[in-house]
Amino acid sequence: MKQQNIYDNKEFFDGYQSMRNNLSANELIEIPQLFKLIGNVENLSILDLGCGTGKHDRKLIGMGARKVTGIDLSNNMINEATKNTNSDKIEYKVMSMNDIDKLDEKFDMVVSSLAIHYIEDYDGLCKKVYNLLVDGGRFIFSYGHPMDSCAILNNYSNNYVIINDKKYFLISDYNNEGKRVSHWFVDGVETYHRNMSHLVNGLIDAGFKLERMEESYATDEAIKLKPKYIEQKDHSYYIYFKCKK
Repeated sequence: MKQQNIYDNKEFFDGYQSMRNNLSANELIEIPQLFKLIGNVENLSILDLGCGTGKHDRKLIGMGARKVTGIDLSNNMINEATKNTNSDKIEYKVMSMNDIDKLDEKFDMVVSSLAIHYIEDYDGLCKKVYNLLVDGGRFIFSYGHPMDSCAILNNYSNNYVIINDKKYFLISDYNNEGKRVSHWFVDGVETYHRNMSHLVNGLIDAGFKLERMEESYATDEAIKLKPKYIEQKDHSYYIYFKCKK
């Protein structure tokens, strides 16, 4: 199953980099919550799926991880990660998440930040991650909230309507899983929608014990810095899973 390599599209990559260099929801909401779930990484060997520019990998080493392997399908991302990293404890590979079963080592932890929704075979990925972990190892990841990704829209329309100056999100097609094609910096960005039971049962069927599931929220500080995120009081952008082998 071929994974779309949208991050090697220059227009998309430039738009994404510009967004991440500002006060994005990733910086104010997703990353703090993800790392709270990750917790103590002292002396752990970690695999990062969809490592992007390696920011998380550098942070994990700074938190005491013994080794981090970051994989990403995008040459643009790996080039940026390599350029910005000065540590022999971090290794980067241009690799699709579909191919992680080719890695010839075991990890104490596998993490992923908003990348798994690009993968068509979620169930297969969960099984591959399980096989790459040592006994007692953990799989911790964030994912676009399925209530946000469910609506199938034509012409890249917004997935919400505004009534009395408030956004109301569309939840039609929630149980109609599969590919979603949207406009995000460019047309034709491919992701995959799964309902909540699929996300949970994919982990359970792979053999994992689910330890924690959380939905995103915006702190008062985040809302003060970016008032638009007050809508998180009603609607979560992301969901997080922490599970154990």
